[in-house]
Amino acid sequence: MSIIEHIICRFVSKGMTLHKVEKSRYSGHVIELIKQLDPDSDLLITVGGDGTVNEAFRAFYEIEQHSVYAHISTGTTNDMANNFGLSRKDAIKSVDLLADGGHEAMMDSFTVNGEPVSYVSAFGFVAPIPYLVNNKLKKVLGHAAYVVSAVPVLASKQNKIKLTYEHDGVEEECECIMACILNSKGTGGVNVFKDVDMNDGKFEAVFVKSLSPKLIKEIFIQYLKDDIDLRQYKEFTVAFSTDYLKIKFESTPKYEVDNDGNKASFTLKDSNNTLEYKIGKKIKILLPAHETRSESNKQN
Repeated sequence: MSIIEHIICRFVSKGMTLHKVEKSRYSGHVIELIKQLDPDSDLLITVGGDGTVNEAFRAFYEIEQHSVYAHISTGTTNDMANNFGLSRKDAIKSVDLLADGGHEAMMDSFTVNGEPVSYVSAFGFVAPIPYLVNNKLKKVLGHAAYVVSAVPVLASKQNKIKLTYEHDGVEEECECIMACILNSKGTGGVNVFKDVDMNDGKFEAVFVKSLSPKLIKEIFIQYLKDDIDLRQYKEFTVAFSTDYLKIKFESTPKYEVDNDGNKASFTLKDSNNTLEYKIGKKIKILLPAHETRSESNKQN
C-alpha cells in the first residue's frame, strides 16, 4: 500500500470524507494547490520534503487559513518531521501517529525581508550546503549527500562576516562565520537545541563566531549522544530569542541567504546588505498525541 493510499484509508476510516488528491508538478505549485483547496477543506495533508512545507506556509501567508495542516515527510533531511513530532524515516508510522489521536495546535513562522520561512534561515559558512547539493547525489546517498557536499566547504577558509545586529533595543557589532535564525529543534537533520518552544511568539538566533577543532570535537560527541545545544558554547556563539532582528552587513557575503533549504528569492545586494527578521503568522497544524505546544500564544 502506498503512502497516499494509507493516508486515505486511515483518515476515511475515522469518518472523514476525501475531497481531492493532487500532485504538485513544478516549483511553487503547492502554493497554488493549498490556496485552491484550503477554503473547502478541514484538513490538508502534504507529502514530500521540507521544501513542500515551505511552500505550504507561504500559501497560508496569502490566505486566511481555514484547514488544519499536516505534513508527512518523505524527503532527505526531514527536519519538519522532527518539528512535528513525527518519524523522519517511516512515513507510514507518521500517518498512524496523526490518525491515532492527532490534535490541532499552533506553530510560529517568521519572515526575512518579507519572505515567509517555516523553520530556518541561514547565511555564511556551511549555510549554502543545502542548495549546493546535487539532486542526483541526494537520490543515491540520501542525507549522506549533505555530509559529502560539506567536506570541501569545511576544508575551505572560514571567512569572517562583519555585521551589526539589532534586537529588543540592543545594537551590537559582530564578526561571525555563519548564522542561523530558527523556529525549529534543529536543521540539516541534526538537533541543535535541547528544548525550543515553537509557539512562543519568538525565534532563535545563533551567530557562530568561529569553529575550532575543540568545538567541532565537542559538537560531534554531543551529536552522537543527540545532546547538542548551541546556546551553551558562549565562547564561540552568540545566541538569543527574539521576535525581531535586523542585520546589516559591512559588505556582501560570499553566499546568499538559505531559507528552508533553498536560496532566498531576494539577493543581499538588492536588499542593501540588510536582513530584517520578524515573527510571522501562526499556522494551524496537526500534531500527534505525544507532541505538545505552549498555549500562551495559541490565539494570537
